[in-house]
Amino acid sequence: MKKVKLLCLGVVLSFTAVTASMGVTAKAATTYTVKATGGMTLAAAVNKASAGDTIVIDGAVTSGTVKVTKSGITIKGINKAKVDFKQTAVGQKGLDFSGSKNIVQDFEVCNAGDNGIYVTGTENKFYNLEVHDNKDAGVQISNGGDNTYLYRVHSYLNADAPNGENADGFAVKLHSGKGIVLEECVSENNSDDGYDLYAAHGAVKFIKCQANNNGNAKGYSGDGNGFKLGGVDNKTPGVAAHIDNLDHYLVGCTAKGNKKNGFDRNNQGGHVTMEGCTADSNKGLNYNWPAKGTPSAIGHEVTFGTAYITKGSVSINGKSNLTGAVVTSSPTVK
Repeated sequence: MKKVKLLCLGVVLSFTAVTASMGVTAKAATTYTVKATGGMTLAAAVNKASAGDTIVIDGAVTSGTVKVTKSGITIKGINKAKVDFKQTAVGQKGLDFSGSKNIVQDFEVCNAGDNGIYVTGTENKFYNLEVHDNKDAGVQISNGGDNTYLYRVHSYLNADAPNGENADGFAVKLHSGKGIVLEECVSENNSDDGYDLYAAHGAVKFIKCQANNNGNAKGYSGDGNGFKLGGVDNKTPGVAAHIDNLDHYLVGCTAKGNKKNGFDRNNQGGHVTMEGCTADSNKGLNYNWPAKGTPSAIGHEVTFGTAYITKGSVSINGKSNLTGAVVTSSPTVK
């Protein structure tokens, strides 16, 4: 036994000597705690943290904009954690992620002057969040943000003056990238759309997501589609308006009681697939999949790609436009 211990000690000492000779110092992971009772703010904790570190939000705290430029950190909440961004002015975001491979989980985000959570980095993951009462989209992924995963994020009561036209529950738009997945997310009672994919540059996958009663919040009334699936890009400098054909995929999703359409093509030219999706009592159409349209940004009629509605998708208490769709194994879609 002594020989084994001596051998192990020798290995440790050898490793230490080698790392020291290379100028490498091993860093132990650090946990920073943010509380309302004083001490470190969330912004200060983020500035101190580095890859491998964890920031714990203990209870409810207030904050101005927090820019997360770092990568590889974890931000999580305990004891009914909430970050109230009431210190932000109109137009200022809450959590702003340009860093990558961060994990964010288990707290509320509210009252930001713009987006509650804004993502331009890559490979960030968001779990079990309540995002509400912000003055623009609750969660927005734009400008190269890609490979983002959201699980059980609930976005609601986001509203913007004067007309409610921007505050979606989830906005995956304006040059968002590839590999974005939303699973078991809920968007409801937002002033604009539930999910808006305007000018997205990568296909999005929705798994068991819900869009409920969007289009009215706090007296502001926007478009009010449940799942608005993008298509036109007229925001790239120096590039003429065009349609980006993206093959979005939705499985087990529901759109209920939205002000306008439940599932809406919105000029999407790709071959979107909906499997086992339910549209119920939307005020416009439950499914809106025309074969052709004239996007205002383009100014002439275009023919869209086929939408595929399969395996048990249903329309309840509402009509649909399916001229641009192929319906298979779904006798209850109408």
